[in-house]
Amino acid sequence: MKSKLDNFLDTNRKLRSWPAKRSNQRIVMEYLSTNFAADVEYSEAEVNEIIKDNHTFNDHCFLRRELVDFRLLGRTGDGSRYWKLPQPAGPEQS
Repeated sequence: MKSKLDNFLDTNRKLRSWPAKRSNQRIVMEYLSTNFAADVEYSEAEVNEIIKDNHTFNDHCFLRRELVDFRLLGRTGDGSRYWKLPQPAGPEQS
């Protein structure tokens, strides 16, 4: 069965388009965030490379900002260091 996420991924499981609905944007960003390890600090260049490797519509800066806006990645005030933020447990994880 096809998931909502599948509508936005290509055959290589790379993000191919940006959803219009905010709820789908969250699903896409959570998926993209799985490419970042917990307890690892990344440079902006490293974040950009991970994002570039996982999408095809050529807007890594937008996606990097969205990861931060959705509170999936944290960053320093100057934007030089990034890290994956812990996520609260959902109802299915309790």
